[in-house]
This record gives sequence, C-alpha cells and structure tokens, in this order.
Amino acid sequence: MVNPIVLMALAAGGFGIYKALSLKETFENTSVTLASIPKIHRVDFSGIKVSIDLKVDNPAKERIKLKLPSVKLYYKSKLIASTEISNTTYTIEPTSSGKITGIIIEAGTINLVGSSIVTDFLQSGTNITQNFGFEVMLEANGIPLKIKKL
Repeated sequence: MVNPIVLMALAAGGFGIYKALSLKETFENTSVTLASIPKIHRVDFSGIKVSIDLKVDNPAKERIKLKLPSVKLYYKSKLIASTEISNTTYTIEPTSSGKITGIIIEAGTINLVGSSIVTDFLQSGTNITQNFGFEVMLEANGIPLKIKKL
C-alpha cells in the first residue's frame, strides 16, 4: 500500500509541472504591441512628453495579470527617457486582447542632449514617431518579462 503523503506529494509535483508548462506556453504566445501611433504632447527645448497605448494579446487558456513597472523611450536607438509606472494590475482574460492606455513618458532637456529629436520635430512634425522605440518591462502573473523595441 502506498503512503497517502507520498501520493499527495506526487500529485502536487505533477500539478506544479503542469502549471509551469502552462505558464511557459502562455508567455511564449503572449504578444505586446503598440495599440496606436505614439502621441506627442510636447517637444520643445524644455523636453518631450509622449504617451503610448499597448495592446496585449493572450491566446492562452490562462488569465494573465499584468503589472507595468517601467517603460523606456528610445529615439533613433538612443535612450532618451525612462519612466516608472504605477503598479496597477491589468487582467487579460484567456483567448482575448486588452489595452493598457495612457502611459506617459517624459524627458527633460538634459536627456535630449545628443539627440536630434527637437530639430527633427521642427522639420517633420509628428512624423518623428517612426523613429521611436520602446522597452517595456512587465510582470505577468508575477514573472518579469522584457519586451524591447515595439
């Protein structure tokens, strides 16, 4: 006869492996993209203010709880701003999409030194958004993820 404690330990271990494999599949298939063109609120010699919206696709059968601890803004591959976001939790239901909207990123003049962003903006206006890149740090169900250059 098998000891009930051994059976419970084997069942718990099997369930743990199942959950780990399920989470791995969830994160491999989850995608984070820009939901729309970044919105420029201000570009001048005092700095820049940009907002972005993210779209999160969850094709898995598991619900995802996301926290968005930070976002970095790049211009022509040069880091110009990094922001800390509130640890608000967003829930993306299984096999669905969700949006995280109104993420504000600001950089002061000192961050723009060595960047052509102000002169490019004066010449091209909002067309400079094609030169933006983003790095988003997420926590999905407590596991940190980094998505770069959306």
